[in-house]
Amino acid sequence: MSENPQKLSFDQLVQQGQLEFDHQNFHQAASFFEMAYNQKQEIDLNRILVGTLYEDQQFSLANVYLQDFLDDYLNTERLFKLAINVLLKNQNFIYAREMAGFADPIWAAAAIEQIENEERIIRTQMAVTQKELVQSFYHLSDGDFAKQRQRFESSFKLPLHEWWSGSKFLLLDPYINPLIRSSLIETAQKLQIDEKVDFYWIDHKIYQVNPSKIKPLLALPEYTKLKKRLDEELGADDPIANDMLTSNLRMQTSLLYPKISAGIFEGDYWIDEMINQYQGADRLSRMSDSQRKIFDQVEKTIDEIVRSEHAADDHAPKR
Repeated sequence: MSENPQKLSFDQLVQQGQLEFDHQNFHQAASFFEMAYNQKQEIDLNRILVGTLYEDQQFSLANVYLQDFLDDYLNTERLFKLAINVLLKNQNFIYAREMAGFADPIWAAAAIEQIENEERIIRTQMAVTQKELVQSFYHLSDGDFAKQRQRFESSFKLPLHEWWSGSKFLLLDPYINPLIRSSLIETAQKLQIDEKVDFYWIDHKIYQVNPSKIKPLLALPEYTKLKKRLDEELGADDPIANDMLTSNLRMQTSLLYPKISAGIFEGDYWIDEMINQYQGADRLSRMSDSQRKIFDQVEKTIDEIVRSEHAADDHAPKR
């Protein structure tokens, strides 16, 4: 095509991409679809782009675009299979299992069999790489939050057995950021792991939980009650404040998961204090000393997380 692709309209780029795809020129097709997608992020085009990148064996890039509309890939068996294939080509075993947990049971059964087969293959063909991942996972507490988060995300490339064995060890590591520990439990809950496990909580004590017996964070009545109170206090007058404080509430409750009620036992006063701090109001707190101690500890931990992430961004390579 003689015309500069950069000057083509959205429809022209899609049309040219489809023409190249029909001729099995997947690399050229993906290039046209990607340029169109940069103009307009549509779900239908996302599916075409991800499928084309998969055919062109650009598995890493396919995975990046897959995340934009991941939930929509649960709508049909064909799309679900494509998503599982992309995830497995990137060795994202834990993410693949999470997705299977939300799929039609019949689709999920076939997907789990496929995942287990790929896990067996990876243990044999990439034994050295897997060993390095396991070692990195077990040493997750080395470094600040940003480094811990990076190692936590990399651990999703481990087969389930290795991931869960490491997770049980890490749940008792007092030097791991509380958000990482709770994220391990949240992931185990999504995977419906039916096993009692000990974990170190924010009060420096050890408790026990069975991930398959608890609800996701946002489905817990403790969280929904706090969110309702926040909405009642702010109303619809300040949507920006509501969005910001809702994000903060999710972070706070994530740090305390799965023992939210043990961490926030004066819910109304907790929400009042959140609003007071956001508004810069000099109102007398009605929190008890024990509740204030947990509130301050949670806020300090969040501050450390934010500072660690900002520092990581400052040291990241500039594009």
